[in-house]
Amino acid sequence: MERLLILAIVLLAAGLGGAAGCGGEERLSREEFGQRLQSIDQRGGERWGRLAQVAADLKPDQPLPADVKQPMTELVEFQRHAAAELAELNPPQDAEEEVEELIAALRDRTEIFERAIEAGRFTRRDSDQITESGDRIDEAFEQLRKEGFLPEADEHEEE
Repeated sequence: MERLLILAIVLLAAGLGGAAGCGGEERLSREEFGQRLQSIDQRGGERWGRLAQVAADLKPDQPLPADVKQPMTELVEFQRHAAAELAELNPPQDAEEEVEELIAALRDRTEIFERAIEAGRFTRRDSDQITESGDRIDEAFEQLRKEGFLPEADEHEEE
């Protein structure tokens, strides 16, 4: 009886250990993870670029014009989906910390943009928080580049 209890505990512990790694699925290879991450990075960069272009002259506490709300809404939707997609990945173990930070920063920035869209304007504090969360996103991607999960950024791609 004691042996069965020990066996059950060992099997339970093994099952919990597997479940902790995103449903027990096999981890993505570095190459596959890098490809998925690069796709997210490129799609996000395109949306961010469109928003930055139309919002370049927008000042805090000014009403958000429709030509700014539309790309901001598209960015919010993309970020929400990107964070969910990243959360579903089972990245290589040495990328987990950066992926968790990336997800948190994307979610933070999404919440700020959602508040601004709802209010019809963004405050100086919102602007500062958007910059801060954007810096965190950039830092996570840069660390993933340094670790070889993404190719080095081209000079012309820098913001």
